[in-house]
Amino acid sequence: MQAGVLNSPVFTGIQDDNQIEYKTAEDHASLSKEDFMNLFVMQLQYQDPMNPMDSEAMASQMSQFNMVDLMYKNNEAMEKLVESDAHRTGMSAVSMIGHQVMYQGSYLNVSEDGPAPFEFELESPASSAVVVIYDDEGQVVNSWDMGAIPGDRQPLVWDGTDMNGNEVAQGRYRIDIQAVDDQGDDIQVTKWTTGTVTGVSYEESGLPLLQTEDGEEFGMDEILRVNS
Repeated sequence: MQAGVLNSPVFTGIQDDNQIEYKTAEDHASLSKEDFMNLFVMQLQYQDPMNPMDSEAMASQMSQFNMVDLMYKNNEAMEKLVESDAHRTGMSAVSMIGHQVMYQGSYLNVSEDGPAPFEFELESPASSAVVVIYDDEGQVVNSWDMGAIPGDRQPLVWDGTDMNGNEVAQGRYRIDIQAVDDQGDDIQVTKWTTGTVTGVSYEESGLPLLQTEDGEEFGMDEILRVNS
């Protein structure tokens, strides 16, 4: 007896009126462990008493049934493990509320204490890297050429002034870093900004999204560092 489904009808059980219920291959694309056991029992019930199933074939089919049962148990265990992991992730996200975190982002907050910490990392060393800072209206506030820099992570050094040396107003600013190599090809830049987690929302998949006071949202995997 084979566990696969061919184009012939598939037996799925016996109804109360002793009529056998069938489904086509299109309606029943795979066998469940209950289907497998029903087929096995029916095969024993309708076998020729003068020519019963040999012991080797019976042992083989019982082994197949045990394998099917084991696969179902493994699937159930994996589902429980995934649910448990999702629960732990959700609880970890809630515990982030009130903490300052450094996460992937392009916006930098300027308070009365000056610009918040901001870091960036180049995919490879650059022969030239230019920083451009925009205000909320998209106007350029300041810009400068950092020259040749290595490809490791490093802080953005900005004193919070505009191109005329005047202190900028408190608020949120967008940081753009354009880096090129010796051939003039663009280099990928990853940026990390700082914010305080004020809430948690959840995607349809159940994964948590952390929210900041500025309305930014990001996943747990985008966090670089957590501060007190």
